[in-house]
Amino acid sequence: MTDADPNLIAHWQGLNAQAEAGMITIPADVAAKCDAACVTYLEHLDKMKIDAKKLAVVASWGDLPSAQALRDKFLAKATGTDRSLDVILQQHIDVIESMRMLFRRYFHETEAADTQTSANITALTPGS
Repeated sequence: MTDADPNLIAHWQGLNAQAEAGMITIPADVAAKCDAACVTYLEHLDKMKIDAKKLAVVASWGDLPSAQALRDKFLAKATGTDRSLDVILQQHIDVIESMRMLFRRYFHETEAADTQTSANITALTPGS
């Protein structure tokens, strides 16, 4: 992994820990919109991963050593190294998933609070 990606993941994990401790809050509607944006971006990244896998299937570039060297250079950009496209896309996906953990916390907590409040009101309602 590159140096930046662990820092980004650590950043979002830190925000998750702060949210768990009650140090930060995000309104549920804002969290839901951010989560929806993450879902859209993850779909885009997944499509890019599928396209990137196609780059790893290298057709013949000819018999010349320069053609083979060029093929190898392009292949290394697509897959097989810690700086290739498939690895970088996965790093982006990991960061976005860390972000989603934070955002989803808020609208799941809101749903749980609504469910509990509804149950409490129903329990207090005469004849229920």
